[in-house]
Amino acid sequence: MGSRVKLDGTYGKPGHRRQRYKCSPRRGKPHAFTELLPREEAWHEDCEHCERQLERHEGPKAPRNYHFVARGIAEALTAVGAGATYMQASRIARDRARRFRVDPETGELRESDHGQLVADWVEVFAPVVFEPQEPTFWPPEGSLLLDHLPFRVRALDAEGKRIPAGRVAFDVFCAVGYRAGKPRLWRAEAFASAHPVNWSAFLGALPGEPKRIVCDAHGGMLRAIEARWPAAELHQCEWHLRHALERLLAKEIRNSPSEELAELRERAEGALTGPSFWGAFVRAARAAENESLDRWIAVNDPIIERQFARRGRSSERPADMPLTASALEQLARPITAALYPRRYALKNRERLNRLLMLVQLHVNGQDDVQGYTKTIRSWLEANGGRPAARPRAITDPAGAPSLR
Repeated sequence: MGSRVKLDGTYGKPGHRRQRYKCSPRRGKPHAFTELLPREEAWHEDCEHCERQLERHEGPKAPRNYHFVARGIAEALTAVGAGATYMQASRIARDRARRFRVDPETGELRESDHGQLVADWVEVFAPVVFEPQEPTFWPPEGSLLLDHLPFRVRALDAEGKRIPAGRVAFDVFCAVGYRAGKPRLWRAEAFASAHPVNWSAFLGALPGEPKRIVCDAHGGMLRAIEARWPAAELHQCEWHLRHALERLLAKEIRNSPSEELAELRERAEGALTGPSFWGAFVRAARAAENESLDRWIAVNDPIIERQFARRGRSSERPADMPLTASALEQLARPITAALYPRRYALKNRERLNRLLMLVQLHVNGQDDVQGYTKTIRSWLEANGGRPAARPRAITDPAGAPSLR
């Protein structure tokens, strides 16, 4: 009470000076201090967001002992969530913040392409901006769509010969739920393989139990679903069923061409349209007397018939009760686009999962720079102005990456 506070100069280098204040209490000695999140000097006379004139000491807030302001960190997180590489985002962040190293001998600027700057930010701040938007339970209504995205790399067999399809370096498990009839990417998480144990961990990451699940016939996934959610209605994706049937027929035609198989191949596209189309296709398939096709129908015909019985009229089926996992395929495309070109470098599972948090926010339209900035500032203020976690704390043992 009764203390006077006034500006008391700045500290730091020109262009990045931060404000210092002086407090003169009624009793006691005056002392200098800085804000919990010190403001860096403003580069512009006006704020483009609040449309008012700025004084030099009213610039953006920065974490204590950080060279970059909170908004610059938020912009970089938004960029990598949208598909930018760490190198691209780091280069832009340094350029916008005018933070370049200087050659000690010549004084020339050294523009760096190193991506570690933003990689560290993703490790520290991605969980911070993701937490307010993170789903806390599996959707109790509608459908939950499940699938996995395998990322393959070149590989050699035991004899040193190239494996044509390579091998799976890691898988990204994806789940899509519905809110107000709209599909949302509910969860995305990387695993070293699509083993049932990993699927069980993925399904157990959130509480709750969905009423209906749409997925393909992946054995590991189906076993995990049956063990964890035995009461859920399981609907196998009809696109995957049709695609598997078409692949089988194409293979059989290559092995033993015939007019009957060629005709069945043409009819397969519409075979799952309805019970009458499927029944006619099954009768024609059995008449063809193809052993592989007969086995496929023996396994899948009961599944398809049960799903027909539950379908109801298409006009009466709500949007959150789809017959295929196509909504997941569409929402997962940004994940593939962001990770596939970098799949050889992605070896640390936890770091990749933190990147996936940002991609998920982007897919769901929740990657807002202003929102990220406010969340980061609030988190920093709650932790004394500094990050509670240290960068590069998530490491794998030498020679033993967690993904491959």
